[in-house]
Amino acid sequence: MGVMGAVTDTVPEPEVRRPFALRLPAALLVCVAAPVGMITLPWAVFVIAVFAGQISQGGDGAWSGLMAMGLPPLVGYPAAAVLWSHSRRAASLRRAWILAILGVLAIAAVSFLPVLALGYGLYDEWQETQPGGRGYHP
Repeated sequence: MGVMGAVTDTVPEPEVRRPFALRLPAALLVCVAAPVGMITLPWAVFVIAVFAGQISQGGDGAWSGLMAMGLPPLVGYPAAAVLWSHSRRAASLRRAWILAILGVLAIAAVSFLPVLALGYGLYDEWQETQPGGRGYHP
């Protein structure tokens, strides 16, 4: 027979759940960041990759204007992720809301132009299928 080590019959402490009011700001920040990020981040990576390819092949930098629109999301989204992380651990409700609102503003600021450009492109393509558009066939 073996010798048993120190066995304790204690139940582990349950995790203390934060109140819903302290979890809500971080959840709302994620609800804004996720759908907008699915549009903005791939576009930003594409623009940066094309610009880098143009420059490496000796191009004239014609994409530099788009590169200026593609770089801010690659900086703004990590900043919003840091704000989200801090808002999840905020000690007070006021601080959690301030951090979450700052994250939403950061996302709105860096995603405005890419989302606007995509929306305008989709609207323009949709217009072509309407009566009077180039692609209209009754």
